[in-house]
Amino acid sequence: MLRVYSSSSIAIWTATLVLFLSLLLISMLLVSLIPLGFDSFGIVKIVKGMGVGLADYFGSAIIKLGEHFWFYIPLGVVGIWRWLVWGVKKTGAALYKPIQEDAFDSTLSIITPVYNEDPATFNLALHSWERNKPDEIIAVIDERDNDCIKVFQNFSKNRSQAKLIVTSKPGKRKALADGVLEAKGEIVALVDSDTIWDLQIKEKLLQPFSNPSIGGVTPRNHPVKRQSIWEKMTDVFWDIRNYYDLPSQTAMGSALTCLTGRTSLYRREILLTKLDEFLNEILLGKRKESGEDKCLTRLIQRDGWKTYYQSTAIIYSVAAPDFKTFITQRLRWTRNSHNSDLVSLFDGWAWRHPYLAFYMIDRFISTFTLFLGPIFLGVSIYYHQF
Repeated sequence: MLRVYSSSSIAIWTATLVLFLSLLLISMLLVSLIPLGFDSFGIVKIVKGMGVGLADYFGSAIIKLGEHFWFYIPLGVVGIWRWLVWGVKKTGAALYKPIQEDAFDSTLSIITPVYNEDPATFNLALHSWERNKPDEIIAVIDERDNDCIKVFQNFSKNRSQAKLIVTSKPGKRKALADGVLEAKGEIVALVDSDTIWDLQIKEKLLQPFSNPSIGGVTPRNHPVKRQSIWEKMTDVFWDIRNYYDLPSQTAMGSALTCLTGRTSLYRREILLTKLDEFLNEILLGKRKESGEDKCLTRLIQRDGWKTYYQSTAIIYSVAAPDFKTFITQRLRWTRNSHNSDLVSLFDGWAWRHPYLAFYMIDRFISTFTLFLGPIFLGVSIYYHQF
């Protein structure tokens, strides 16, 4: 089920291509220095002809660069910036190490809000959590979701650790708050109802809490299925987080942009003090309901708690199977991220974590530079600058 992309494959191919072209040019230069009298096979003549052709090509390119300076330089600046950002992320990710040596013995309560979930997926998720032996599994299920209520009732038979809360309150935040208040564990795991845990990840998820300054932990996330193009695109986005964003943010300051709502662990004592602000969050003049994971991440880091990405703990979540679901999710997640990041920067606490602030600013800029590619392509076609 798990597929891992090589994070260095692009760099290796690029370096190989540059090396090959460099050796080719050097070889052509050396051959062209051979006097024509020694060229019994006409090789030198051919090489010199190729050299003249390449010189003419690059000379024409330089002339075009001068003629269309306004066009190439901004595109080059954007390209250089994007590669520099990639290099910074790559370097930070290379320094990352998961916490493995320290065991942390604590009670764990799993809290899942359930609304209009596929019953089969929910049942599969429940059993995956149970195999990890949590002290509690608390499901807060919307009163109209009769199918999932029945699934949990059947699951809870002869399982004293399984607790059901049927709620009439609308909204995911209220469901999470009710679960936190009901929980007895020192550590609470806020988990989406379609998220499946890998075997034996409880210990791995708890290990970072051996550091008393860490208040939240998030695992590595992959799609359950990768069949449609939209599930595969989601897999690409999640792998960027798995292998670049989250490792580099952890290594460069233990401050994450978001502890994912699909599964994240918190010290319960911290959440209890944040519930009122969590339930009544107002960003840019609007009351927020979605973006609960960004909210909790911001609130605990604002008070000085560290957050950690634990790559050894793996979970699987349902990815968007179609275009409508995919684009709706991307727009909602992007809007929530930008709103929360702007508030974090204006509040000032994010500047205490230079790499996190850099990441937030770059992500805001990249929203606009993303559109420059198609624009420059259109302009280049119009001016025949292929």
